[in-house]
Amino acid sequence: MGIKKKIFLGFVVIGLILFTSGTICLFQLLQIEQTVADINMNYIRSIEASGKIFDEAKKQTWKILDIMHENSQGEDARIILNDTFYIKRLDFIRDNITIPEERHTFDTLFAKYQQFKRQTILLDSLFLWGNPKERNEWFNTLYRPVYEMFTVAAHSHEILNQNTIANNSAELKSNFYRMVIPLIVAVAVGLFLIILFNYFINIYFVSPVLKIIKGIKDYSVNKQPYNVKIDTRDEINDLNREVKSLISRTKQKESAGVFTFNK
Repeated sequence: MGIKKKIFLGFVVIGLILFTSGTICLFQLLQIEQTVADINMNYIRSIEASGKIFDEAKKQTWKILDIMHENSQGEDARIILNDTFYIKRLDFIRDNITIPEERHTFDTLFAKYQQFKRQTILLDSLFLWGNPKERNEWFNTLYRPVYEMFTVAAHSHEILNQNTIANNSAELKSNFYRMVIPLIVAVAVGLFLIILFNYFINIYFVSPVLKIIKGIKDYSVNKQPYNVKIDTRDEINDLNREVKSLISRTKQKESAGVFTFNK
């Protein structure tokens, strides 16, 4: 393998290493993006759980109003309160807490649910022993305030998760561009410098050496004059001058009959 191919191959290897390093960094950034996307998906599911809690509490309240309006005597409040539904969603929200603020809003939400649950269960005794006036008083003074606080807590948790998703997405986008753009620039500049160095090495080192080799071959094989010109002022130029001097001395000895170069 010639020196030109060796130098070219060396630069190709360096370029591949640089390109591979950039690809690995980019892959890691994409993994970080996927991780944040997975975290945001948990937030979205928590938002859905909060929304379902809000909808279920609203549906339950309308059902209670219907019962009170009809003055029903046979409705069971424990059936009205879908405790399993609420607990399942609350457990999901608790298991997907990732930031301290979310823990605070969940604690508030769970505490408001306990109040909401206690007031709903009172519906049993009110329909067994109470009268319409007592039921209305219970609804307006006891149930409705805890219902409103419970739904506000669910909505607050939903808003917190929405804001967290927005902040995560904005931060990820900002960090992604801050990290990717310099990476792309570094790889591009590195590849450009490799090409540039390869070009100058070929121009100022490889090509002059090849010209000298060709000039020597033309002189020794084809008896052509050695007229290689090197424009650089470096060791390659010194080498060319020494080769010219050697050929000149050889010609003088050949003219004197000392020896023949081909022999």
